[in-house]
Amino acid sequence: MRSFSKISSVVSTSALAALLGILALPASATAVELSSSSPSYGDQVSAIHNDFGKDVVINSGIGVEELKKMRDTVNEQSRQLEELKRSNGSSSSSSGREIDDLKSKVKEQDRQIDTLSRQVEELKRNSGSSSSSNSSEISSLKQKLNDQDRTMDQLKRTVEELSRKVK
Repeated sequence: MRSFSKISSVVSTSALAALLGILALPASATAVELSSSSPSYGDQVSAIHNDFGKDVVINSGIGVEELKKMRDTVNEQSRQLEELKRSNGSSSSSSGREIDDLKSKVKEQDRQIDTLSRQVEELKRNSGSSSSSNSSEISSLKQKLNDQDRTMDQLKRTVEELSRKVK
């Protein structure tokens, strides 16, 4: 956005320099009359040209309408940039919340897996006499553990994918 404001200030400075150059010329050399009226559709911006050490006023070939179009384009692009900044900020914060939610789910599942692992180990130690009755319970716990491992892997992939998108 700063580069756009520099463009308009350069144009304004150039126009001001041209007017000051005209005013600085001696009265006998000035063939230009200054007016306070507004520019018309076909008007062109004048420029000061150094012609072998003598400053002369020439037509720049840039019309007033072109300058207005440039100004409008710069303003529209500035508006679009600001809109993009706002929309990107809101989407990144929503992605950040999703990542945080997924991370907390992964941590919770890690705790559940640890608990299940301890229970399996405890069952292994206690299964000496009643191994046949506990084997189905152990199998069930192992199945739950495997299911949660798969779910956790899926969540980790999703978190990594979202992290890449945010970057």
